[in-house]
Amino acid sequence: MRESSTPPTEQGGVRRGHRLAWVAVAIAVVVAIAVTLTMTFTDFGADRGTQSQESAQRPQNPFEEARTLGVSQILADYSAALRDGDAASAMTALDESATDTVRDRTRRAAVGIGALPLPTFEYRLSSTRGPERLVPADLQARLDAQGSSDSWVAPVQLRYAYEGIDSAPVVLEVPMVMARYPEGWKIVADAGPLFGEAGPAGQVWEFDQPAAKTVSTPPGDSLVLTNGTSSLTDLLAGQLPAATASVTDFWGTRWAQGAGVTIAGSDEEFASIAGSSQADTDAAAAVTIFSSVDPAGPTALGQRVVFTPQAAQLDPNTLAVVLRHELFHVAARTATAAAAPVWVTEGVAEYVGRRGTYTRLEQAAPALAAEIAANGPPADLPTDANFAPSNPDAALAYQSAWSVAAFVADTYGDDKLKRFYIALAGADQPTDPTLVSTAQNTAAQIVLGISRDDLVAQWRAWLSRQP
Repeated sequence: MRESSTPPTEQGGVRRGHRLAWVAVAIAVVVAIAVTLTMTFTDFGADRGTQSQESAQRPQNPFEEARTLGVSQILADYSAALRDGDAASAMTALDESATDTVRDRTRRAAVGIGALPLPTFEYRLSSTRGPERLVPADLQARLDAQGSSDSWVAPVQLRYAYEGIDSAPVVLEVPMVMARYPEGWKIVADAGPLFGEAGPAGQVWEFDQPAAKTVSTPPGDSLVLTNGTSSLTDLLAGQLPAATASVTDFWGTRWAQGAGVTIAGSDEEFASIAGSSQADTDAAAAVTIFSSVDPAGPTALGQRVVFTPQAAQLDPNTLAVVLRHELFHVAARTATAAAAPVWVTEGVAEYVGRRGTYTRLEQAAPALAAEIAANGPPADLPTDANFAPSNPDAALAYQSAWSVAAFVADTYGDDKLKRFYIALAGADQPTDPTLVSTAQNTAAQIVLGISRDDLVAQWRAWLSRQP
């Protein structure tokens, strides 16, 4: 999942040419990045052409047990070789028909893993088995010609953790095609692309020159991950302690108070890690991604702030706004529902990013200031559709969202703004337009003591009074 900081004008920094650089605009798009693939598969029966519909809870027969043990062993050997930096041994786990993608990832991982603080790294079978998929016929024919006696679209998991920032291993579902031979099982391919689906997300250990810099952000740590050297590395490392403290000052201490920060060296790296399209890469200065949320914690796993290469063009003050904006998303992750209104999630994040950085409306929201001068304040709160990257007025929507948060904080205080955020974003949110308005009305009455209509009226009046 991800959220993005997409600066609308000068600050938007991540947009090429700074098209929308005033704010760390976040494209609140919930995407299923390879980090959160949830497909699962079940074992074949003795007849490879027969699809099994049985559940994982059933007892395994000797054939299935042998298959599970064999695949588990090759995955364990493969993982150990990668952790040891032994590329030659890792390559022996690959099938003769292994894809170029798998081969290249293996070579890179064998070099990169040792350069990073990764105390946990392993591929292993998932305990969850769902409906089984058959290997595509053309690939199956090649495996048969090579002498394979069995094949399996196996429910493989990648489990890893970075020291200092991952309180529990990040678990990614990365189904693989496996093939059996007299000497044992081999890894053939990532299953997703064979079925027209996304492959595994890119990882820092696959960079040409993966590197990590630990930053103390008391009471925890943060980690800056890069591909070789970057002008952003030291700059972000220097800004992280103050940015973390600023977010904590608003949100409180119930978050990790630190984060993993990844600096992509190219558009391709950014798109692979963040699961973004080229359009998103052009439009965003940074994004936040995560693999899952454990409600029992509540804990969000695999959270990362990912910066695009274009972020290097931002001035330090603008970069600090983007960083605080994204760290707010990290802090508020477990209190943010997937269907939360974008004007709330992005407006409050931008308010936290921009606190204390402006004295006039036009400094923080130039597009909004121009709109007010020409046509008066917006008539209503922006809808989710207003924030689409394709919308030519997206900058106005983001700046309007910021101004709502700034109005609430200025009129009712930061604590009320935080409570308003939780009331509107922290539970399952409706998507029906009528119910959305009702939910907003209820939250405004409970937290602020006014109706939604009064909220809009007071906000519009506040905007008219801003210098």
